Amino acid sequence: MELICEKGIGKTHAKWSPVCTAYYRLMPDIKLTQPIENDDARELKALCPMGVFDIEDIGKKSVRAKVGDQEKCTACRECVRHEKFASRVDLGKRKDVFEFHIESLGIYKPEQIMFEALNKLKAKAVHWLDALKHEESLLQ
Repeated sequence: MELICEKGIGKTHAKWSPVCTAYYRLMPDIKLTQPIENDDARELKALCPMGVFDIEDIGKKSVRAKVGDQEKCTACRECVRHEKFASRVDLGKRKDVFEFHIESLGIYKPEQIMFEALNKLKAKAVHWLDALKHEESLLQ
């Protein structure tokens, strides 16, 4: 048997790509714009298939809905489909916080792939900054 090893990068050919899946998701930002109490609170909690909403006891046999674990939210929008809750639940996304996932199928750990990707991105940014500086110096 004759074996030839060749190192390459995914840009050249997919066979050298160590990543099978990479994705990110913006973190949910859910707010209750008005208090939701008693039967409505129980109904809202039951509507959410991911269990994002909780119920807190406010005394005198009354309960109020509250946002529990926002990270569970998959943006299915079940909580705002009903007219009763559409104006009372503000379902949004945080623009400054996100989850990033990398699945590896090669010998590299996901952390190594991430750092290498950031290094490549940095090198490209430096290249274009240098090109802009060079272009600016030519114009002067």
